[in-house]
Amino acid sequence: MDVRITVGQDFGYETEKVFTGTPQQILEEHFGKLCVALIENDSPVTSNPISIPDEEFTRGDAPMTKSEVRALSVAKLKLSDDSVIYDIGAGTGSVSIEMALCAVNGMVYAIEKEDPAADLIEVNKLKFKTPNLQVIRGLAPEAMTDLPVPTHAFIGGSSGNLKDIVKCLLDKNPDIRIVINSVTIETLEETTQVIKEFGLVEEDFSCINVSKARKLGRYHLMTAQNPVYIAVVRGR
Repeated sequence: MDVRITVGQDFGYETEKVFTGTPQQILEEHFGKLCVALIENDSPVTSNPISIPDEEFTRGDAPMTKSEVRALSVAKLKLSDDSVIYDIGAGTGSVSIEMALCAVNGMVYAIEKEDPAADLIEVNKLKFKTPNLQVIRGLAPEAMTDLPVPTHAFIGGSSGNLKDIVKCLLDKNPDIRIVINSVTIETLEETTQVIKEFGLVEEDFSCINVSKARKLGRYHLMTAQNPVYIAVVRGR
């Protein structure tokens, strides 16, 4: 890796030591237990990293937004590198990870009510090295109350609280940009009602149908995934 690492050991003691080198050189050195490290990268990747293959995530039994839907949903958010984003109903954290890799100087708050799923997000956070991702355990919108003002929000699961969630988001930031994904007809209907009730600007409404190939002998058969409705809205 083309990065520079500086390790400081035992500041203020006789064993104080400061060493700067490449990752390989650092691995060849020996340090004490009281250390701090600074990692510098003069050529970071600034292009949009999406989309990570589904199989690379640690999944468990939690629901996960699939790769193609995830890529389109994150792209439609139009994130900046310093965006502050809520991922509501984060599941395994796959969307959270993708957004954190886009908003490298921002912050993603992954809000998840189920502890096993929240634990998976913590695992994936470490796996994909996204320190700008914070897991918030709790049910939205209550779990969002004390969080910083968001610039964007992705709603992948609302537990029937979509109206209250959107109201909370708009109270925090009337100009927020929101992507709402719906798999069920009921959630789709709730989404259209929320758009009308709050007078949201409807930028885009699409339905994505994805089929993935699987091998059967020397043939490839296409297996369909559930269609997903993607609503892109913003405050006035």
